[in-house]
Amino acid sequence: MPTVVYDYDPRKIPPDYIAAIGLVTACSAQTEYVVEMLIGCLLGIDAEYQVAVTTHMTAPLRDGVVRAVAEIRIDDLDALDRLDVLLDQIQSAIDKRNAIVHRRWSRHPTTGEVFTVKTSARGSVRSDLAPMSVDQIKSDAAFIYDAGIELLQFMIAMGLEPRFPAPRPRAHKTRAARKARRKKGG
Repeated sequence: MPTVVYDYDPRKIPPDYIAAIGLVTACSAQTEYVVEMLIGCLLGIDAEYQVAVTTHMTAPLRDGVVRAVAEIRIDDLDALDRLDVLLDQIQSAIDKRNAIVHRRWSRHPTTGEVFTVKTSARGSVRSDLAPMSVDQIKSDAAFIYDAGIELLQFMIAMGLEPRFPAPRPRAHKTRAARKARRKKGG
């Protein structure tokens, strides 16, 4: 039986796949931002502080923070139970995203069928080649989007809406501006 040599050149992934992968990343970014907004709302800080605090948080850190702060802020036990379900759904959405954006892609040289390669090195090294369809990617994108929208609807129902501050001029406070000021002798 001849050995199949798969094509791993990502530039040769069909355009409809590239578009679907892009949709997954866009939906994921939106859903992640909803979690960041929720953190800001639960902390009672405005959107500008929220962005400063949450933008570079990892997904596991955001999850831990939102659960801890929600437990402090929300007194309704049913609402906390619902939030747990929604956050577990967000975790499933992140897992779906990761299965698309963190795997290698390949194509069968004769059939053109598209595969992802899942590699694990926990205890032992294992790689699996799994077929991936455009429809599956689009379905995962919809799941990711819906998870964020459901969390947003929960926020609205709980009266947790972001606050937006008046403009805070601070261009003169940036590191570069302060350096230039010092250079001038000011």
